[in-house]
Amino acid sequence: MKAGAVKFVLLAAIFLASFGGKDNSQEKLKIATCQFPVSGDIKSNADYIKRFIAEAAANKADIVHFSEAALTGYPPKDISSFENFNWAELRAQTHEIMSLAREHHIWVVLGSAHFISEGEKPLNCLYIISDEGKIIDRYDKSMLTGGDLKYYTPGDHIAILELKGFKLGFLICYDSCFPEMYNIYRHKGVKIMLHSFYNAHHEGKTILDEIIPAEIRVRASDNLMWVVANNSSRDYSSWPTCIARPDGSLQSLERGVPGILYREFPDDDRTK
Repeated sequence: MKAGAVKFVLLAAIFLASFGGKDNSQEKLKIATCQFPVSGDIKSNADYIKRFIAEAAANKADIVHFSEAALTGYPPKDISSFENFNWAELRAQTHEIMSLAREHHIWVVLGSAHFISEGEKPLNCLYIISDEGKIIDRYDKSMLTGGDLKYYTPGDHIAILELKGFKLGFLICYDSCFPEMYNIYRHKGVKIMLHSFYNAHHEGKTILDEIIPAEIRVRASDNLMWVVANNSSRDYSSWPTCIARPDGSLQSLERGVPGILYREFPDDDRTK
């Protein structure tokens, strides 16, 4: 083989390896990501979550992913604050969701709030619930907006889950505005980011309609990751739940309509 041809083959191999091309011997991982109209009613939110857990399990998903504050609602849009918040109801519904994860043998990524102590603001979190119904880790939103700081305490760690040979990372909403958050995960070998958002319950169109889908695509392409990004579908929702490939292409649900978007891995790193 000529030197030029060898060089071309090597470059092609490096390119495919960097994108994490398909490995036919690798076990398949099916992810379900959901949207529904998140509200300040814990029971109503839990009903959607439980229904989607059952539906995702029936469709053979390994893990089902919910939006930021999916169980609690998001302050001040859905709840005025966490003052006099019904933590007992939140704990009860969380345990029911954990039991359902065990019953359906499916992993659940649950957007919620984590109580710290009386007098302290809670954490805006994602509970990572195993298919045995146990909380095995928790990601807390690290980058908080000025509005967030009125209601939440910032997180201080990342969370990584290895499932069926794939490394999954976790982020929440405003974290997307900080490339260093993705960079940390990229250097840990994460290839699939489960990024939960809440950009909804607006009076109408905002600049978020353009900014967030663009950020999702850029973070995916810059870091050679799949970004699984969901959102509340409550009107007005700035953008629909979507999945970006490492080439920046985007597949989305219909805006404002409750539903589940599925993706199976290994996946094509580029749109054909």
